[in-house]
Amino acid sequence: MNILLAAEESAGVQTLKSLSKSSHNLKAVLTHASSPEKGAPVAALAKKLCYTIMPATLVKEPGFADWIAEKEIDLLLNVHSLFIICTEVIDSLKMGAYNLHPGPLPSYAGLNAPSWAVYNQESQHGVTLHKIVDKIDGGNIIDEALFPITATDTGLSVSMKCVMHGIPLIEKFLDKIEKGESTAGKEQDFSGRNYYRVNQIPNNGKIDWGSSASRIDAFVRACNYSPFQSPWGHPYTLLDGEKISILKIGITNQHCNVNPGTVGETVDGAATIATADYWVTANRCMVKGIHVDADSKLSPGDLLI
Repeated sequence: MNILLAAEESAGVQTLKSLSKSSHNLKAVLTHASSPEKGAPVAALAKKLCYTIMPATLVKEPGFADWIAEKEIDLLLNVHSLFIICTEVIDSLKMGAYNLHPGPLPSYAGLNAPSWAVYNQESQHGVTLHKIVDKIDGGNIIDEALFPITATDTGLSVSMKCVMHGIPLIEKFLDKIEKGESTAGKEQDFSGRNYYRVNQIPNNGKIDWGSSASRIDAFVRACNYSPFQSPWGHPYTLLDGEKISILKIGITNQHCNVNPGTVGETVDGAATIATADYWVTANRCMVKGIHVDADSKLSPGDLLI
């Protein structure tokens, strides 16, 4: 079977490794060959494995359908590549195009699903393999896998769980095709659909100290992709007009009886901050791109906005 892979990030690397060990004919890899943040790992591995590397943007060009027809491509696998594939390209594929989406559908369609799941304090999340149609993340569900989310999970850890549970879905799907089994999948019930957009970030990235400690903790964890760049950036607060990003917090068992955002005692580099219910501790902050101990910027009695 002739396959075209459009891939980025860790999920793309793992998919490429899996395909390289299979009996399928991978005709080319579409990726960001020059992007150090996203495409470079996929491009580097594809080069090492001697696969043809092509620009990821080709899927948007109707003329690319001619190349697909010439190479007799059966299907395209899209793994964390964010370009919308044009109709002409999809129609030129003998078996269509399929996307590995890092979230359960239809409830977590769109972008940054792992972060939203952590922010929404979900007890479980999932990854979905679906057919690509005109409606973004709207095609038939081919297969899905669900897994638990813990109170310590971050945006990064949930993303990695999506990769771990997602690659077997692709392998199972390709195996079914080889065996001649049905891969039609099931239609989505859009009554339960949520779609998260590219610039959609809770409270525009600002921490609302009037929220519960658990909500604020979930927001900070949802933004945590360390050591990689977070798609939401770091959640921040303001002190006398200065922007202070909060990198990590912990929840205490001490109830608050002061205004939310009030800075309490500082101990060993950390500062306590009042929320709507419990005090939280902030250990590390970032100011103007520099990581600092919280107590170097926050003093008892300060009021964070």
